[in-house]
Amino acid sequence: MGSKEKKLTQDSVIPANPTWFGKSTHWLLMLGIVILSYLTYAPGFSDEKEFTNWDDPGYVVNQPLIKTQDADSSALLWKPSTEVMLNYHPITMWTLAKNYDSAELDIQAYFKTNLFLHCLNALLVFILLFSLANGSLFISFFGALLFAIHPMHVESVAWISERKDVLYTFFFLLALLSYMRYIRLGNYSWLILCLLLFVGSCFSKAMAVPMPFVLILLDLLKGRTFTWKTIVEKIPFLVIAIWFGLNALEIQSKGAITDFDFFTTWQRIMFASYGFCMYWIKFFVPYGLSAFYPYPNLDKLDELPVYFQIAPFAIVLFALGLLFWTWKKNKESFKVTLFSLGFFTLMVALVLQFISVGAAITADRYTYIPYIGSAFLVLYFLDKWSLKNRYPYVISGVLLVYSILLMNQAYERTKVWTNSATLWTDVIEKYPFKLTENGEKVKVLQTGAEVAYKNRGNYYREHGDSVAAMRDYSVLVKARVKDPLIYSNVGNMYALMNQYDSSLFMYNLALERNPNSFDVHLNRGITFVKMSNFKQATSDFITALKMKPNDLNALVNLCAATLNGKMYEDCIKYSEQLKKIAPQRWESYFYLGTAYVNQAKYQLGATILEKAVTLNPNDPYAWYNAGIAQQQIGANDKAKSYLLKAKALNYPVSDQLINSL
Repeated sequence: MGSKEKKLTQDSVIPANPTWFGKSTHWLLMLGIVILSYLTYAPGFSDEKEFTNWDDPGYVVNQPLIKTQDADSSALLWKPSTEVMLNYHPITMWTLAKNYDSAELDIQAYFKTNLFLHCLNALLVFILLFSLANGSLFISFFGALLFAIHPMHVESVAWISERKDVLYTFFFLLALLSYMRYIRLGNYSWLILCLLLFVGSCFSKAMAVPMPFVLILLDLLKGRTFTWKTIVEKIPFLVIAIWFGLNALEIQSKGAITDFDFFTTWQRIMFASYGFCMYWIKFFVPYGLSAFYPYPNLDKLDELPVYFQIAPFAIVLFALGLLFWTWKKNKESFKVTLFSLGFFTLMVALVLQFISVGAAITADRYTYIPYIGSAFLVLYFLDKWSLKNRYPYVISGVLLVYSILLMNQAYERTKVWTNSATLWTDVIEKYPFKLTENGEKVKVLQTGAEVAYKNRGNYYREHGDSVAAMRDYSVLVKARVKDPLIYSNVGNMYALMNQYDSSLFMYNLALERNPNSFDVHLNRGITFVKMSNFKQATSDFITALKMKPNDLNALVNLCAATLNGKMYEDCIKYSEQLKKIAPQRWESYFYLGTAYVNQAKYQLGATILEKAVTLNPNDPYAWYNAGIAQQQIGANDKAKSYLLKAKALNYPVSDQLINSL
């Protein structure tokens, strides 16, 4: 009797083409996934949630591309050479522009869009796994649930800058479903739709480029015979993938990719293998999650921990061992294992840091799509094991408890993304600097997350807490980190406190680390202006302009330095340059006109200064200088009028001067 029941269980056949929309149970399960997703991310609806100072300014807060909706801006958005934060993703930027158009900088509109897309993705994962697993509700429900509430996915949803993650995944999953329809029906319309969705995915994030190889994995899983037809139909996908891949490589080579010679080939293999292993481990046990995972101590790369050294061998043993075991077991298990491992590997391979992009060795967001492969593999074998041993309810119960634990952790992780202070404090708690001080000698016992101290310090500084900001910056200064902007920030703060000698000392430390830092030369120049050292200020501004030709901020400061330093010919030259680049900037007319007045070219100066007050009627200095120019050419009534406007704007104009007109 027992063997008969077992045989019936094993022989029970699920329809080859199951429909996910056929029963109310399916809809209820999908509704449950959406509700649980919203509960998991509930902290994101807090009134305290803000844009962070990590990429959000570049994507939204200070991004002109999303704030202008005219035809020229829209066309620029789609140009392959247009990069935002070293990425080309016009559809992503278009959606952010739509958020800005409706809500400007109200972060809730952006967060709700991210969460909505995440919920749609979870439903698409349900449908995809339902099709891959031939109608297994166990696999499709728990796979979609794990996708929806996994703590490793919080970064992709709660961080506004990761709109690209949830968006490219949406198109990617739709493309896979379209391809599966093509496999089943043989209708080329579905293949064309798949191709169009793939393009949409690439336009959202270049991480979609492995799709042609994922389609091959789907062919293997579904038992398609490899012919010239199956090869040729992938060629358009491959051409598109190559184009987007090369474009992404060209853009990121401008600053995101580390010099290949910085690490040895074996070190790169170890870093990539470590990341691969950690992503698998954190699929099961998501511990120590952080927005930033720094590389190990780069000053001691020859002494990497042993787990880095064994990681490559662990991967080979894990993958080959699992494939061999399932190949010996049965054909179906082998195909599922090959698909799942292949899917995970393909979708994570580009971010395994073999080619180092950025300063982090791993990132939670990189698991957003790859974990679909992980979930399919694990749930497939759990499903088989539970059916074989007749423990389906026990296994389902354990998974529900496990899911509740993951939900709670994801809920807490969402709180971390409330603002820059909560975000970087969490990173610092995970990766602090540990220093010992003996007089002026400082020894670094443990290297922490440099970017976290820097960005939290920036946040405190921007919110007026200079004491807390200096505390964070000081840790990095004592550790003598390599980032020149740290010293520049401290220099800026000393300058604000009128401690100019300390300020210059910090700028010099910054330039020792990078003599070609535009920001440091600009800020040091501004400090020299405050010290009335206009010659040195002019030198710094000219150096800055060599790095960023025609930068308006540097040009305006250069005009001011040359004017105050009585270098009138230079002031005229740079003011003309500023006027040519930005004809509507009032400063060019102000400095140009004032320089001419100081050269006793009063009529010319007066005419130009009138343009300055027209462009900016709220600047008292412009009105005062214009008034003096009018006085010099004998237009006393106009001079008096201008000087009275300057006085009304709180410029200290003497009554004696006004009464003399």
